[in-house]
Amino acid sequence: MKKSHRLIRIVSDIKSSPYLTVEQLLVSHGISRAQFYKDKSALRELGFEFFWDRHRRRFSITRDAYFPIENLSLSERLSLLMAVRQLSAAGDYALSFEALNAARKLIADLPEPMRETAVSLFDDLVLREGFGCRKEILEKLNTAVSENRRVVLSYRKPSAKQPKREELDPYHLFFQDRSLYVEGYACRQKDIRMFRLNRIQDIAFTPIKFTIQEDYSFGQRYRNAFSVFAGKTTEKVVVLFAARIRTYIEETLWHHSQITTRNDDGSLRFEVHVAEPREVMWWAFRWGAGAEIMEPDWLREEAKGEVGKMNVVYGIMW
Repeated sequence: MKKSHRLIRIVSDIKSSPYLTVEQLLVSHGISRAQFYKDKSALRELGFEFFWDRHRRRFSITRDAYFPIENLSLSERLSLLMAVRQLSAAGDYALSFEALNAARKLIADLPEPMRETAVSLFDDLVLREGFGCRKEILEKLNTAVSENRRVVLSYRKPSAKQPKREELDPYHLFFQDRSLYVEGYACRQKDIRMFRLNRIQDIAFTPIKFTIQEDYSFGQRYRNAFSVFAGKTTEKVVVLFAARIRTYIEETLWHHSQITTRNDDGSLRFEVHVAEPREVMWWAFRWGAGAEIMEPDWLREEAKGEVGKMNVVYGIMW
């Protein structure tokens, strides 16, 4: 990994997963302890300083250099604001959330009355249309995460007629697959769960302060995700792509665990180890008949069932 890319990722992990241990960080980035301290020193020279707080058992940031924005025109600021909206189509977890904060700073530096117009633009186009959530929900959750405060959500899934009450210890806010999510310990399910922000109808603070579970690692959980669904365990999924699709698959890194093998007939064997195999199946369907689920057997059978339902929808009779 290039040094610059690794430094960016270390900053992202420190900010998004402060409860990672040094050992977990080393494993995640595939570096030695000596290299880690070299990178830490390089980041200090760039203005980003942090340390491992033994008492709180987490990383703490002591300096995050502020660089004033100079000679940035109004049109350039608004263009950057709209670029943040585009992250709703292709973003990267915590980095996208940092971009939201950066957009707010761009707005705050504008003169009146343009500032008021830009705030409205941000709320309507970026939060509501781009990320599908309400400003007050995002702000309350951001406060709850920073203060380690338990909240009560009124949460409505698309298939539910009425919202359910969910008691949550929110650990992280992040973005993936066109939406903002909050993940934490769900008291009713007694497990780590994620909730999509646009489905939260209301939120209330409680007086309860929580402590993040010692074995929780945001980076490790989502390292196993193919898209949105995370988990500690993985399962191997194999997809066979037709020769005409092969180039499209080979030219992109779809997952860090992927292994691709060209077959003699020009087809491509694609193998990944992921937390939720169905996400690979849903992705493979985008390639139509050019993709075939090979493993595991249960997923192949499920894919057959879905294809059968498609036949009914399109009126195809065998």
